[in-house]
Amino acid sequence: MASASSSSSEDPYPMDNDYEWLHGRVDAGIEDSINLVESVPVQMPAIEELQQRNLINVSREGTPLPSSPSCPLPGSVKPESNRPSYLLALPLELIDHILSFLSPLDVVATSATCRRLASSSKSDLVWQRHVQENVPGVKLTSPSPCSTFRELYMSHDPHWFLTKYKIWFSDYFLTGKIIITRFNPNGRSGNPDTRGCIEGYQLIAERDPPSFVPWEIDDEVLIHSFTPECRLHKDVPVLQLNARRPLPKTSENRFNRKIRMGLNEAPDISGVFSEFSLTSPVVPTSNMVLWPPSTIPARHRVRNANQESVAGVDSRPTTRSQVSNQAFRIRKWMEMGPRSRNPGMHIGEEVYTYATLDPKLYTPTEEKPFRGIWVGDYSGHGCEFLLMNQPDNETPFDESSVVRGEDETVEEWESRKREERIYRGSLEAIKLTGDPNVPRGEYTFIADDISKKGLVRKANDARFKGARIVQSRGHIAVRMFRNDKYIESQLIMISHDRLAQYWVGFGHISFYERVDLDKFIDPANDPLPTPKPVNK
Repeated sequence: MASASSSSSEDPYPMDNDYEWLHGRVDAGIEDSINLVESVPVQMPAIEELQQRNLINVSREGTPLPSSPSCPLPGSVKPESNRPSYLLALPLELIDHILSFLSPLDVVATSATCRRLASSSKSDLVWQRHVQENVPGVKLTSPSPCSTFRELYMSHDPHWFLTKYKIWFSDYFLTGKIIITRFNPNGRSGNPDTRGCIEGYQLIAERDPPSFVPWEIDDEVLIHSFTPECRLHKDVPVLQLNARRPLPKTSENRFNRKIRMGLNEAPDISGVFSEFSLTSPVVPTSNMVLWPPSTIPARHRVRNANQESVAGVDSRPTTRSQVSNQAFRIRKWMEMGPRSRNPGMHIGEEVYTYATLDPKLYTPTEEKPFRGIWVGDYSGHGCEFLLMNQPDNETPFDESSVVRGEDETVEEWESRKREERIYRGSLEAIKLTGDPNVPRGEYTFIADDISKKGLVRKANDARFKGARIVQSRGHIAVRMFRNDKYIESQLIMISHDRLAQYWVGFGHISFYERVDLDKFIDPANDPLPTPKPVNK
């Protein structure tokens, strides 16, 4: 018999709607239900072990920003002779092409060597390449609002990593938040001052009212419908750095300073202020609260801002080499009273740390096709975003281990080899946004082995026909992430873009879908705003 739960007005953590949610066995919406579902034994690695396992191999791309040019500075190398330079003898077009392969700092260093190279180092062809490689998904044709691409690059230096890595998730208490950062050549509608800005909007997901149908192979199990629609919350940006923002005071350190962001344009929400600041990576030690958490693979981690304030530590960088290109902070507060040049009293001040994901983690490959950012159905808690982490295997796939059967055709044999190459190792679903029960940064389910060792069966019912069903364990807890435990579940691998999780104890099946991040990167693809109704 199905059990039901719905949101209550007396609940301190209300659900996101008042729909009634049905479950085939145990009602997952009732707090005490966790005691009715048996846990499965699991041995999770210690935090230190997780941090070590999830430390992505550091390359130049993932390290803090370089502090100095890699080529010698002028005057540091004595000329061997007065013979003419072969480089300067080349046509200007070739010199421009050669300079385009240098890093921005190396281009600046080269410009100090002689007048000829100084002129070439200011070529727009050189600097357009450096701007373009940091704005994926947007084809640049103009440096507007700046006069040149060199000027545009300088206006957003050292913040180009924001658009380069494009997806950022925060340590907002329990629920977290995801934003998509991008370069907007035309700026926000009706605000010419924002042309050429770096902007970040919250990514949200909405769904239709739920429906419930029994699973044809077990009428005690209910299948929850799920057709999510993802979009950017465009009302107010979370982050906005204008190309034409005021320059800092000469005595102010450009890496250490806090940048006031003018996000709110409507007078009814004035009085809310936001500041952007850079941060530095740290070497993890015991009792240190870090972001991203140890469950999420990262090139490096930064310290939690709240822990810093308690410890009296300031991790803002003072030099370029100390700048993290994997994290930043946003500070928000309110000021009451009439707007004036004199700041009022700060109310509700909060500091959030945002971190990015290495593109490798969410870019699917032929052998790791489930990697990506996904959105999942969490009943009354709404839609939540996940990192579907498919770790690299410790040993390479050995094709010779797949022996052709006597009655197997070549096509069937090749298909089986491909299947065994893909379905191996573990699949970890990690929450990038969360809820009061299982918050952001925690595992929501783990399939320890998606190979034939973990295979339960191939589905033969009409809804999931042909899907691979493997053993998994779902993560549940009571409010504030207390008494968490793993319970029996099964992962239904419908396709590389859609999965389902059968929560055995609760008696329901919920779905997960891949999120197409690229459709949110180019502002030109944004849907037209809905016109506001005219009051007659």
